[in-house]
Amino acid sequence: MNAARAHALAHGGKRPPVFSPYFVQLKYDVNGVKSSADAHYARGSKTPADLKKAVSDIHDVTSMKAAGFPVVTWTVNTLDDMTKLLKAGVNGIISDRPDLLYQAVAGFDANGDGKAGDYLTADGLIDIRKFDAQGHRGGRNQRPENTLPAFEVALDYLMTTIETDTGMTKDGVSIIKHDPYIEAVKCRRADGKPYAFADERLIKDLTQSEIQSAFVCDKLFRGPDQKNDLALSPVSTALAAKKGYISPYVMPTTQDLFDLVSAYIDFYNTGAGQSHTDAVKRVANARQVRFNIETKLNPRSGKDSHGNVYQNRTVSFEQMTDTLAGVIMANKMEARTDIQSFDFRALFRTQERYPSIRTAYLFGDFPIYNGPDSDDGTNMQDENGQNTPWMNGLVWPYRQTSASNAFRAKRSGGFEGMALSTDGTKLYPLLELPLSGHDEKTLLIHEFDLTKRQYTGNTYKYKLDAKGTNIGDFTLFNAQEGIVIERDGSQGDLNGFKRLFRINLGKVRDYVEKTELVDLLSIKDPDGISGTASDGDIGLGGTFAMPFNTIEDIAVLDEHTLLVMDDNNFPFSVGRHIGRKAADDNEFVLIKLPTSLKITK
Repeated sequence: MNAARAHALAHGGKRPPVFSPYFVQLKYDVNGVKSSADAHYARGSKTPADLKKAVSDIHDVTSMKAAGFPVVTWTVNTLDDMTKLLKAGVNGIISDRPDLLYQAVAGFDANGDGKAGDYLTADGLIDIRKFDAQGHRGGRNQRPENTLPAFEVALDYLMTTIETDTGMTKDGVSIIKHDPYIEAVKCRRADGKPYAFADERLIKDLTQSEIQSAFVCDKLFRGPDQKNDLALSPVSTALAAKKGYISPYVMPTTQDLFDLVSAYIDFYNTGAGQSHTDAVKRVANARQVRFNIETKLNPRSGKDSHGNVYQNRTVSFEQMTDTLAGVIMANKMEARTDIQSFDFRALFRTQERYPSIRTAYLFGDFPIYNGPDSDDGTNMQDENGQNTPWMNGLVWPYRQTSASNAFRAKRSGGFEGMALSTDGTKLYPLLELPLSGHDEKTLLIHEFDLTKRQYTGNTYKYKLDAKGTNIGDFTLFNAQEGIVIERDGSQGDLNGFKRLFRINLGKVRDYVEKTELVDLLSIKDPDGISGTASDGDIGLGGTFAMPFNTIEDIAVLDEHTLLVMDDNNFPFSVGRHIGRKAADDNEFVLIKLPTSLKITK
């Protein structure tokens, strides 16, 4: 996601992309709710025999939000799951049940004061600044999916966003449909002739007129709450009649979606619906409703149950993306519309060509494991042992989870120091903490070849001092020698352990040689540069000290001069101003060495 955001910003985007994973793949343990490793239908204890075992909960909600990404998850259809995810802190939910989603959001007590409705505005609308409630395919479990009545029911239940999908017709029209085929389970022939699985047609092979004159997609198969009674959809019925459609349940175009929202506003503002109890709220919500539109693509090279190659079932990602973006821009809906996809090629293209449209990155594991009838490989699964084709070259370690690969790097114990060789060809990342199950006083240094873009297999070992617990940085000043910041976890303690060690890499797979270079809690300051301690400050005066747990950077300026830097982790580090309990400043400290370093430039 960092790469996706950087790409968006590099091409003029102003908003971070949305992180949108399948809800059973979320990881959380907060506010009394905890995710499950077994939630996914093909993960955890439910892993099929043909697949590598992998835990379900892999996408950390707290981490993604802390990194600045909105987390909008799908498809959540029970009140219990909705409430659980609201407590977990997601930014939005996509649901087949707009009625239940509004109920869950309206009944949620976000601040714990015992009063529900924290995510509602004063007039009873869901506040999009606080939470994004999206009607999945309109409202799939209440009306036949991705039809005008489905979008109408999402508006009726005051969804902040209408979520839907698009494909492309033979004559180049952006049309709303989840699947590449006109599916027999969802649609029927208007002339009453039989239409079964073997008869299914690809949307790309038919024109808009051929589709809308021949098929009606009003079949009910999602349970008793799904209804197709036209009396429930007055706006859709009127709009379809105005457009000359044979039914409100013909497959709509993307333009029809935007037209429906306009017609909905008119109906409840000045039309036949203005006397409805919720008319004012419905108009206000529709005037600001957002759209989340997916490009339905599959880049895999295998074949589906019809014997067609996945990637050949639709038009190209370029044509689908460009056409959809064109409709959005023609309606001046860039600020209110996201383009989402499992196929990241479409999202990168959107960012490059249409930076005013925000993108949403979908993540899900729908694996092919027992022939094409199992699923279609969306979108994390590898293909023929190679990286997933869905992510536009971004590498995804498919099913590499704690179920098969135990996490050995401790929390906040990954690569903290990273030295660049003086010839610029190698990197030497150094772990901050010892690995779990490894010697508690040994850190590993790895060698990475920048030209080959791979690890060489060479490693070195760094032995922590008896008082040291972790390192803060590592830099090299010649081919073999460098400096490491070693420290303990204390702050505000002049008896703690904060030191610089001069090291020599020596032999591969052996311990490096280390010699103390500077005690950072006992630095001579004969000229009184640091000033006099006051208000309970410590480590100032004739003996200067850096009593921080965040001394994290070192630079060799010349053979006698080092620059040591403390990152204050504002406002959490309190190591200097302990009397006032005030947050530390970022400190940049120049240190003169009594003996010279042999620097290679």
